[in-house]
Amino acid sequence: MTTENVFVIEINLDKLLAINTGKPKYKEISKFPSIKKDIALVLDKSIQSEEVAKTIKKACGNNLSKVEVFDVYEGKGIDENKKSIAYSLTFSSQDRTLTDDEINPLLEKIVEMTEKEFNAELRG
Repeated sequence: MTTENVFVIEINLDKLLAINTGKPKYKEISKFPSIKKDIALVLDKSIQSEEVAKTIKKACGNNLSKVEVFDVYEGKGIDENKKSIAYSLTFSSQDRTLTDDEINPLLEKIVEMTEKEFNAELRG
């Protein structure tokens, strides 16, 4: 015969639901398709990806809807005190489909700002 632990929990939903959490916030989903671009930057190992993501968001403004890290690489082809961080960028607009002519200057601005702030290099 085996014995198993049994647990019981009691939750007072009245008290839980009475907590005022404010109005729910949402962002309407765009009717227009988004565009994804990837960018890889070579940076000093001490730089955190979140710091770079903040700079990327600042460079792109409202046209950038999502920034995600999808790869961090250290090794062959990268200096010993450096790392490569690759970001997936999602661009979108609520009122139109963005074009490459609108997005390419934003990518250039990202490279320029990260180069200035973090001494980053675009990974080729």
